[in-house]
Amino acid sequence: MKPPDFSGSRCRRVCDRRGSVSALLVVVLLLMMGLVVQLTQRSLTDRRQMRREFLQQQAQQLAQAGVLRVRQLKAAQQDFSGDVWELPPGVLHETNSGQVTITVDGNSATVVARYPANSPLPVQVTRTIALK
Repeated sequence: MKPPDFSGSRCRRVCDRRGSVSALLVVVLLLMMGLVVQLTQRSLTDRRQMRREFLQQQAQQLAQAGVLRVRQLKAAQQDFSGDVWELPPGVLHETNSGQVTITVDGNSATVVARYPANSPLPVQVTRTIALK
């Protein structure tokens, strides 16, 4: 039995095939890595957006509670002129605080809700209502 001859054209064809397969494999891996990076970025963007929407909903609920609070306090005290309602961490959320500022001016009241108040960029919702 004769050992294989790797010095001729057959060796070049096998080596060329291996080289093209390696190049194709590198291209496929680069494409897959690009897809993984893109999916990760999309996931992080979606997570940030959902968190922002959650904070917006919390601030809107807090503003609505402030509107109810101003109506109750105004009905109980005719000379009511405003209030700052502080909600410490643990009341609404374990780490986030809330703040509702109520200002009464004549026959109208302005309610400003901030959530989370202990954040550098809280969501702020303002409601103005007419008082009877």
